[in-house]
Amino acid sequence: MTGNNGRVRVLHVCDKFGIHGATVHGVTRLLSWWFPRWNKDEFDCRLVGLRAFDASAQFLVDRGTLVHCLDKGKLDPSTLTALMRLIRNEKIDIIHLHGYAASDFGRLAASRAGIPAIIHEHFVDPAMPRYQRVVDRLLARKTRIGIAVSRSVLEFMATERHIPRERLRLIGNGAPIADFAAVDAATARATRDTWRIPANKPVIGVIGRLNTQKGITYLIQALPLLARHGLEATLVIIGDGNLRPSLEAEAAALGVAGQVVFTGFADDTRTLQTLLDIQLFPSLFEGTPLTLFEAMAMSRPIVSTGVDGLGEVLVDGETALMVPPRDPRALADAVAHLLQNPDEAARLARNAKAASGAYDIQNAVDAIQNVYREALGSPATATAVEVEAGGRRLAEQ
Repeated sequence: MTGNNGRVRVLHVCDKFGIHGATVHGVTRLLSWWFPRWNKDEFDCRLVGLRAFDASAQFLVDRGTLVHCLDKGKLDPSTLTALMRLIRNEKIDIIHLHGYAASDFGRLAASRAGIPAIIHEHFVDPAMPRYQRVVDRLLARKTRIGIAVSRSVLEFMATERHIPRERLRLIGNGAPIADFAAVDAATARATRDTWRIPANKPVIGVIGRLNTQKGITYLIQALPLLARHGLEATLVIIGDGNLRPSLEAEAAALGVAGQVVFTGFADDTRTLQTLLDIQLFPSLFEGTPLTLFEAMAMSRPIVSTGVDGLGEVLVDGETALMVPPRDPRALADAVAHLLQNPDEAARLARNAKAASGAYDIQNAVDAIQNVYREALGSPATATAVEVEAGGRRLAEQ
């Protein structure tokens, strides 16, 4: 069954496009990159959000992606009726689901409509609601295919979300690699002046939501420890989120408030990234952050924890320096090592740049489209022993 002039109609359903006070989350950025890149001769992809239209939905509209918002509450049972109506009226062939509510109501709606449901999981959630485990057990067989963004996420889907392993596929995240290049010197200088970033001190930075997951508190705690190495750096924190007030208070309490710049949400991160001598990823848990691929493409030296997808993409001593999570001293020592050894920092940055080509976003789009073709064929029977990620074939370890 296909809907429009032989094209396959795919309905993406997303719980929400922003999270915990942040303007957008990673899934929203992915959607903004995916939608212009679908093969429009074969696929007609639409996007619906379960919550009310907000600034995060406007972010997508501003980038040319039409969004229909249902304005439903978190557990509103009328969500099911609304999705079934959309499937029927829009003659949807596949439903592609992002988030717990989307996967719950979406699988029920797809089952009643007789179309395949695909669940896309974007991170390992240590705080998954208890009720979700029960729902996932009940709906596991209504999942035609599950897509994981990393091996750790694939394991999470199999063991915690109870999706049969033979139905799981690994498709790594990516970014539009060609779009991420350093800005010119004049623009960089103007940006530095705008944010009053000193020109005579090293600049380190992090991009992401200001929430517990991203581990930014440990970066702030690392700043005073750099003094043991005779260094003082400016920390640029790019992003918004619910922890900003507490992070600002922590910087003040540690006496480093003058070394920390909070930029808030940045629409175009390249100008700020150009200023960074080191980009940091102190995450406590992850899927695979999109800013990682951006940093690699922009030849930033990277210091990162090795959690989840970060440890699957980066190689310690080759494309980054890896540190344990929740360890400000290790962060400070790694930052100091790269600042005091610029040749080593440049080598890591070159290697990261060379590795970034495998993670172009078009590779992920092509792999997702292959999943759509599979979903419309015979029921998924292939095992997850060999799966697609970033356009490459990976053997399960």
